[in-house]
Amino acid sequence: MKFQRRLSEPHIVLPQEQPPQWSLTGEWWRCLTSIPKEVWTSVLKLMTGSSEPIIQKQCDLRGQISYSIYDPSTQHKIAGLSETEVRVWLEERYYQ
Repeated sequence: MKFQRRLSEPHIVLPQEQPPQWSLTGEWWRCLTSIPKEVWTSVLKLMTGSSEPIIQKQCDLRGQISYSIYDPSTQHKIAGLSETEVRVWLEERYYQ
């Protein structure tokens, strides 16, 4: 279906609107400040990335507990570590 305008119909040209002026006043400010600090912290970490290692605890079928570490700064993953080995790795990483 094609849209056609008859010549007898008026053609109105609306003036261009000014771009909105954004400022953090009034309702915007109240909205932004009502968001909990934890949410802003999570958003900031998501946007900037984090260099903190991610440690995961695993338990196999025999009940043996092991840990894996993912280091986002080097993008290396180490698996099958004991708690002592994790602590040593963290201390060595901190003092490098």
